Amino acid sequence: MNQQIIQVAGFSNSGKTTLVEKLVRLLTKEGYRVGTLKHHGHGGQLTSTDYGKDSWKHSQAGSIASCAVSAGDLQLTINKEQHWEVDELLSIYCKLPIDVIVIEGFKMAQYPKIVILKEEKDVTLLSKLKNIFCVISWFPLETDKKMQGISYFQIEEEGHYTNFILQKVKGQDNE
Repeated sequence: MNQQIIQVAGFSNSGKTTLVEKLVRLLTKEGYRVGTLKHHGHGGQLTSTDYGKDSWKHSQAGSIASCAVSAGDLQLTINKEQHWEVDELLSIYCKLPIDVIVIEGFKMAQYPKIVILKEEKDVTLLSKLKNIFCVISWFPLETDKKMQGISYFQIEEEGHYTNFILQKVKGQDNE
């Protein structure tokens, strides 16, 4: 299966999750099957959705992988000593019937990305990150800060940037 991947990168509280939600709704409405990956960059362990349930007890007893299944839903927890790399996660997703994977975070990964700039100091991301195709900014970006080959939008231009992203997905779909 040839899955498309789009990354959404930016600093904390820049609007990444809000954009991911909008993209998932839009792409789903257009008939795409969408999967998401989120990097939890705040440290600490994730809160288990099955806390106190049998599958949680399996993990607590030492199971490396614990899975709970009900009707069409599957909940999988995998405990790993090292950090998960985005490519490891994508190797799991490649087995699923997903057309588009939207990644939130994992800034340094090399996938096509949308960068959200909340504050002027965030402009440094443009020189640090690779494979940027779209920038959404909360403030007017000075022309000398813009890089060639990247489309720029203001945060309030939601209709424009969501349509641009949709057309990019549709264009890749035809390749």
